Order: sequence, then C-alpha cells, then structure tokens
Amino acid sequence: MNTDDFEKQLEHQPMRQIPAAWRREILDAAGSIHNPQLSTVSSQRTSWWRELLWPCPQAWAGLAAVWLLILGLNAATREPARVAKTAHASPPREVLMALREQRRLFVELVEPFPPAEQVKTFIPRPRSEISHRTVTV
Repeated sequence: MNTDDFEKQLEHQPMRQIPAAWRREILDAAGSIHNPQLSTVSSQRTSWWRELLWPCPQAWAGLAAVWLLILGLNAATREPARVAKTAHASPPREVLMALREQRRLFVELVEPFPPAEQVKTFIPRPRSEISHRTVTV
C-alpha cells in the first residue's frame, strides 16, 4: 500500500468524536500540570554543576568517596617529620665525600669540549664518469 493511497483512504473516513469522559480526563490532566518558572537566579547558577553530574550522580558520589578514602589513608600513614636534635650537627664523613665526588663529576661534565676536527664540506659531484661539455653556438 502506497502512502498516498493511505492518505486518500483516511480522507474518505468520517471523523469520530472523542467520548466525553475521555475528553474531560484529558483536559483535567492537562490542567493539573504545573509549569515551573525558571526566573530565579539560583536555578541558573546551579544548572552547570547539575548538567555535569546528570549522567550518573551515583558514579560521581562513588568517585568522591574513593578520593576521600585515599586522602584519609594518606594522612593516616604519613610519617611524622623528624626534627634535628642539634641545630649545628655536622654531616657524616661519607656524605661529605659523596658531595665532593658529585662536584668533581659536575665539573667534568660542564667543562667545554676540545674543538672537534674540521669536517670537510660535501661538494656534490656527477654520479657518472662521463664528462659534460657545454657548447655555445
């Protein structure tokens, strides 16, 4: 059946009236719908974060709970800072030797390199052994 045939068939059918009981129920249901007004400033302010959390607020709440758990465990397992017993304690001998070695290696790395050999510049040459002569007439 073609869509044009269907439309022609509908044109020839008489219009039936909606039953009065149905009509009253439909109009009562339509009248009872409350239209919220979006003129308040607070609803416009909070709409961006609601749009962000809308797809799955439970997932976002779970993620926040996991982060709070991680931060709590991190704070609970953190070692207390050690305070030096004396303000002018000298570092151990091994530490001083390691620092001297490190300074020596640093100086070796920073020293300028000796000048490199002069690299010959590349001059392209013909690839064949045939000599080319240019003749002007």
